[in-house]
Amino acid sequence: MLKLIGSVMVFGSCAALGLSARQNLRRRVAAADAMLLALGLIRSEISGRRTPMPEIVGLLTENEQPIVRKVFRTLQRRLREQNGLSLGYLWRSTLRDCRAQVGLGTQECDILCDAANYLGRYDADEQLTGLSQVERRLAASREAAQEDLANRGNLYRTCGIALGLLVILVLI
Repeated sequence: MLKLIGSVMVFGSCAALGLSARQNLRRRVAAADAMLLALGLIRSEISGRRTPMPEIVGLLTENEQPIVRKVFRTLQRRLREQNGLSLGYLWRSTLRDCRAQVGLGTQECDILCDAANYLGRYDADEQLTGLSQVERRLAASREAAQEDLANRGNLYRTCGIALGLLVILVLI
């Protein structure tokens, strides 16, 4: 009976590791999607209404996407607390600090950090050009993450289950 309980626990933990790795890939795709939507909103606010960045950040804190809300609430709090620091610095530090919590990959985070070079620094047309470039790169990175999920997601799940079965067979 003790061997059976141990076998079930080993199998469950190995399967959970595989499923967790797959879930991380899924979160990466969802985070990239959410940030693409946020960049689209930023672009439309800059081009249409010429809204200043602090107001855009405030709008994004009310977004229905939890990933966008988390990132931009943190950015808004930092903008209020640390007045002497530039928007670009706060943008980069917020994205790097929130990266793991919202599921962004390192590559997507680096791409989004590049947006700090444009936001709030230049006139609207140059900001829009820079944002369009960041959006294209982020969309390409999102597609690569989607391919990883399609190719490696099932592999991780299957390897976790197979590892659990292998360990059970070795222990029995």
